[in-house]
Amino acid sequence: MIEEIEIKGLSDYQKQLAAAANEYAATAEKHLRKAGNALKKMAKEKSPDSGTKHRRKIKESWTGEVDGTSGQDLEYKLRNKAPHYHLVERGHVQTTPSGRVTGFVAGRHFFEAACKEFESSGVADKEVEAFMNEVGKKID
Repeated sequence: MIEEIEIKGLSDYQKQLAAAANEYAATAEKHLRKAGNALKKMAKEKSPDSGTKHRRKIKESWTGEVDGTSGQDLEYKLRNKAPHYHLVERGHVQTTPSGRVTGFVAGRHFFEAACKEFESSGVADKEVEAFMNEVGKKID
């Protein structure tokens, strides 16, 4: 038989946390931007470089922005503007001009590696803790 466990005060804490994020949206945005920029830096470091000079380098095409207005709606959008990013990241088939398939180029999966490095680095946890400390100081 499964018994239900209820922790008193946890739902109140969740409500207080959501209210703090809404009330201090600018503070939440600041810490979200810091964590997102750290991910952007890791993605840039992991991105391959062709060694040639051209306008749309994958390594130089990372952009990040915070979107949303309230604390619950905030999200960091990280994207790469290079038109060939998805081909290098995920892989693609090689074809002749007539359309005959001649091979397959495997994906490099560098963004996936950057995300794993970001998760293991603990940057997000540190920023959440810093946000909670800053909000705690404002509440007291």
